[in-house]
Amino acid sequence: MTLQTFGVAILIGTITSNAFQNPQPSTHTSALNLKSSFAPDFYESYDDENSMHIPNRIGFTMDEWKGDEDPADVMSSVVESGISLLSCSDDSDKDLLGRALSKQECEVMVACSYNARFKFIGGESSILNAMEQSLQKLTSVSEAKLLQARASRFSSIRSNSIADGLLECIDEGFCEHGGVIDMPPRKLRSMVRKMEQRDEILVSNQFEYSLVNRKNEKWIERCKDLEVIPLIRNPLGKDLLASARWTSDDPLYQGKRAFSNKKLEQYEPLHSMQFSVLNKVQKRVAGASRLPELKDYKARRYEDKKRQTGKVTPAQIAINYVIAKGGVPLVDIYDEETANELIGCLGWKLNKDEVELLDQASELSEM
Repeated sequence: MTLQTFGVAILIGTITSNAFQNPQPSTHTSALNLKSSFAPDFYESYDDENSMHIPNRIGFTMDEWKGDEDPADVMSSVVESGISLLSCSDDSDKDLLGRALSKQECEVMVACSYNARFKFIGGESSILNAMEQSLQKLTSVSEAKLLQARASRFSSIRSNSIADGLLECIDEGFCEHGGVIDMPPRKLRSMVRKMEQRDEILVSNQFEYSLVNRKNEKWIERCKDLEVIPLIRNPLGKDLLASARWTSDDPLYQGKRAFSNKKLEQYEPLHSMQFSVLNKVQKRVAGASRLPELKDYKARRYEDKKRQTGKVTPAQIAINYVIAKGGVPLVDIYDEETANELIGCLGWKLNKDEVELLDQASELSEM
């Protein structure tokens, strides 16, 4: 199966640079644990928050998979393009993911989640048991790269038990690193200290953030201060509002209406700015140099795929906005088309001026 990317491909440096850069892609083997010899990492030189490097600063989920295509083939295209972080939750179809993972040539960085929000029993032992069951269902995964756990005032599992459960899973070899979900800044430092007391680090904090939901922007800043990776859930917003697939001018997408006219009119300033920035990006990268000559077969196949470029999409603008803000978006792919769109996010970035324009438009839409 051949995937056609919608995005354009040029090479980038770190996101802190305002100028477009053209560094070489990397096979970051320490992060990817590659079985095969090629998977490009355009963010190899990124100043990581801690020891867990995430290639290309993007992850993906398949929790809402509905495509007719073989999910293993689609996953292969995404991973071999250099997006290797797979986030799975309690709701994930782990049988489907297990079958797809078993067919991968590149080893995927699997991040599992444990949601204690409505679980009233067990404490740290329930986290250990849940992780063991997840790995059994995933079959081909003997150790997850990351386990993320969420505590809640509705659950008997508190932050101390979360820390103990993460550490126990690491000690048992079920996961390499531990992280948390939806932990506010005021509690995050305490959790970091709890992990440090056992000579471990808190790797990540997963929470929501997008162009249409920026209330957690200070959470990203706090994560950076504490050297914790901000993993961003729903980077396209609730019901994909930030994708601009539905707009006030075109309220139907694939024949379906997802938002009221009032809602779309409210976000018209943002959606219009996404298309404006999209045109700026498209013009800027149109004449950019392609990938350098690559001798490896998989590298050539990747280059051929990138030559078949199309237009940047508003959804790709929204995803790269999250990256520019310092987050790692976890993008849901549910068919071949959305996988193509995700791959098209690679190889270009938003500059400082474009991010500021999107900030202003988002603020105007939220008024």
